[in-house]
Amino acid sequence: MKTASERLLTFDEARQAIMATAGGCLLPAEGATLADLAGRVLAEDLTAPGDVPAADNSAMDGYAVRHAEIAGATTASPVTLPVAGFSDAGHPLESLPPGQAAYIATGGLLPAGADTIVKIEDVEVAADQRQVVFRSVPPPGSFVRARGRDMQEGATVLRKGDLLGPFEIGVVASLGRMGVRVRQRPRVAILTSGDELVMPFESPSPWQVRNANTAVLAASIRESGGEPLDLGIVRDDPDRAAAALELAADLADLVVTSGGVSLGRRDPFVTAFQTLQVRPVVHGVAMKPGKPLFFGLLAGRPVFGLPGNQASSAVTFQLFVRPYLARMQGRHQPDLPALVLPLARAIDNPTRRDHFLRGTIVAGEPAATGVSRAEPLERQDSHLLSSLAGSSILIRHPGDRPRLEAGEPVTCLALR
Repeated sequence: MKTASERLLTFDEARQAIMATAGGCLLPAEGATLADLAGRVLAEDLTAPGDVPAADNSAMDGYAVRHAEIAGATTASPVTLPVAGFSDAGHPLESLPPGQAAYIATGGLLPAGADTIVKIEDVEVAADQRQVVFRSVPPPGSFVRARGRDMQEGATVLRKGDLLGPFEIGVVASLGRMGVRVRQRPRVAILTSGDELVMPFESPSPWQVRNANTAVLAASIRESGGEPLDLGIVRDDPDRAAAALELAADLADLVVTSGGVSLGRRDPFVTAFQTLQVRPVVHGVAMKPGKPLFFGLLAGRPVFGLPGNQASSAVTFQLFVRPYLARMQGRHQPDLPALVLPLARAIDNPTRRDHFLRGTIVAGEPAATGVSRAEPLERQDSHLLSSLAGSSILIRHPGDRPRLEAGEPVTCLALR
């Protein structure tokens, strides 16, 4: 384990070292039905078995015509056509006789012979609906959804490694698939340490703290596609910590501990890692919050030791554990979405460590034309969980930049 005198890894060095081990932790694939696809990661490419839409149809309520037959229509010289029939969604009119028009609903099949849709707002319809008058002409092919415009037969529409959200699941259904192959959900064991911790429903003494970290980690694991296994609070005893850690590694695909990973006298997981011969990969990162972060492998099982301070635990999960879980599930892009925004105000960083500040995106003035800015929150202490509840981004302040001025571009990582 790292001693206090050893050089800390930079954030980028630590992340690279940790993620380099993820390739050997790819989870097996399994079948899942449509109802169980939300938040899963595809383990196969999906191709379209046919064109979607399967035939030309209408994007508007209106009238289907041959463009050439209304090409000369003007307000002064309108064109009147008899109505041949109706083509509603699910009730098609198969063909359009020459010299006639057909009412067509949105999604209705384009009758054979028709090539253009005129919006219903742009025509005059006789009271008996048997004739329709055209006083203007749209471009040829207007409002026609061409066959295969959405998906063409044989095209790959979703790829292995894609995250399945509501829209991707809609694509799966439109392909006629009732189920697909996805990666198994990672089982993640949570161990929280501290003699000062009590359950959320308990009334704490002045020296005690309600355990919020487990709730935050469990929700974060679910949001990352995993299944949390809450193994409870481990008291500050290295033997108990080692026994709990050994059980966690047997039950889960990945273990997350919270607290007990600094170099203090009562940090039980540091001793437990040594007792169980956890191979250390990272212990200590030049970042704020999150300096005590630990990562190692217990018989090939990834183990993250997160700091006990609430904001530190939550931030290090987002920066390290979340992308690791994404890679275990085969995600193409495991990182938090990043964007570059100008700073709303100047910030200082005297620590020489990368500082990840909780912040929000504020709209520019005026809102219609102004540039959005990254606004750091005022309170950044590592124990302040409430500041995370009000933040939507993490603003990265590099350790080699003691001061960033208002307006300077900064990298922001989206939390939501």
